[in-house]
Amino acid sequence: MAIWSLVCSGQSDVLNKYLDIQQQRINFNGVVLVAKNNQTLYQINVGKASQELNVPINTGAVFRIASISKQFTATLVALATEEGRLRLDDSLGTFFPELKNTQWRKISLHQLLSHTSGIPHNEGIADYWILKSRLPLSKEQALAEIFAMELLFEPGTEMHYSSPGYLLLACILETIYRQPYAKILEEKILRPLEMHYAGVSHSSKLIPGMVSAYHMLGDSLMVAPYRDFSLMKGSGDLYASAEDLAKWNSSFSTGGMWSESLKKLLFTAHTHNTPNYGYGWFIRPQGRLAYYHGGGTFGCSALSAWYPDEQMSIIILSNVSVLPVDELWSDIEKIVFGEPFELPMIRPTMRMGTAELQKFTGRYMQGQQELDIVLVNDQLYAKLGANPAFEVYPESKLSFFGKKVDVRLTFKSDEEDGITGLEADVKGQKHHFTKK
Repeated sequence: MAIWSLVCSGQSDVLNKYLDIQQQRINFNGVVLVAKNNQTLYQINVGKASQELNVPINTGAVFRIASISKQFTATLVALATEEGRLRLDDSLGTFFPELKNTQWRKISLHQLLSHTSGIPHNEGIADYWILKSRLPLSKEQALAEIFAMELLFEPGTEMHYSSPGYLLLACILETIYRQPYAKILEEKILRPLEMHYAGVSHSSKLIPGMVSAYHMLGDSLMVAPYRDFSLMKGSGDLYASAEDLAKWNSSFSTGGMWSESLKKLLFTAHTHNTPNYGYGWFIRPQGRLAYYHGGGTFGCSALSAWYPDEQMSIIILSNVSVLPVDELWSDIEKIVFGEPFELPMIRPTMRMGTAELQKFTGRYMQGQQELDIVLVNDQLYAKLGANPAFEVYPESKLSFFGKKVDVRLTFKSDEEDGITGLEADVKGQKHHFTKK
C-alpha cells in the first residue's frame, strides 16, 4: 500500500487503516485521492495493477470510469448550447429523421440529459447481457438496438436512469461537430485541462498505464468478463487517472474554466428524486453539498465527488467489480472531514456444511417485502425484492453477515431447530422477516 500525503494529519493514518481493512474485507484494490483547490492532500494506492504480474498500482495509473463518463458528455452538450449549436428543447426527430415513433421523436435533449426521457437502461435492449453487450456493433447497429426499445413512460413525466439516452447525446454531438466523440472531447475538455491520462476506450485500443480488470465472485477474484464499448459511447466508455479526475472537478471551482451559466445548467436539480440529478451529475443537497457520480462495469468500481463549498474532491477508483462504492465514499467522507467514525470489523467466518446451510434457504416476508435466501455452490445468497443478490457468510450457528453489503442476518429457530424467520440489521436499523 502506497501513501502520499501533502499534509501531516492523523486523517491519513485512519484512511490508511480503513483501506487496509477494506482490502482484506471486500478485496478493495485501487486508488483513493483527496484534493483541495487542485492540490492533492492524500493519495493512497492499494493493491495490484496486475495480479498476474504482481505489479503494484502506482500514481498515474489509469482506470475505467464507467458512468462518470456522463459528466463529460453533459458538459459537451452544455457547451454546444452556449455556442448556439444546440437548444435544450431540440427533439430527437431533428437529429434522427428516420425515427417513425411519435413518442421517441419528441424526446428533448433536456429529457435525455436529466434521465426523464422514458428510455430504458441497458437491460431494455434485447439480450443485452448475454449477447449484445459483447458485440462490436457499428454506430448504426447500436442506434437500431436502442430505437427498438419501448419507452417506459411518457417523456418528461418521470425519471429513469438511462445510459442509452447518453449514447444518443454523444451521437448528436458527432452530428453537429462532424467529428468523432473522442476528438470533440479531446479538443474541448481534455487538452485545455491538461488531462493527459484520460480519453475514450476502444475494445482494440491499448492504453498506456491501464490497470488490468478483475471481478469479485464470492470471495474469489477473477478476470473481469468482456464487455464491448460500442453500446457505451458517451455514457460509460471513458478512462482516466485519479489525478485527471481531480483536475476535472477543480475546473468547476470559482474562477475555473467554465462559465457560471454552464455550471448552472449542470448543477441545477432537474429532477425531484432523492438524490436529485442535474445534467450528468447527481446532487446531494442535504448535509454537505456534493455533486457526484458513480460508475460500475466489469473491472470497474468508481466514484468521483466534488464539494463546491469546500473546493474539494474525493475520488475512488478500483479495477475490481462490483464493490460498494457508496459505502466506501460515505466512510471516507467522514474520515476526511473529521466526522464521528468507527473502523469496520473484519469478522471471522465459521465453516458450515451444505445440509446446515440448506435449512436457511427460502422466502422471508416483511409485509409486502420479499427476502429470498438461496444456496449456490455451498455459498448462501440474500436477495431483497428486485435488488441484486449478495453473499452472506456465517459467523455463528444462526448469524450471517454481508461483506459487500453492510448487513447482519440473525435467523430465528423453533424448538425443533427449524428456521421460522430472521432479523436483518442494516446499519443499526432492524427489520423482522417471517419465513413463508
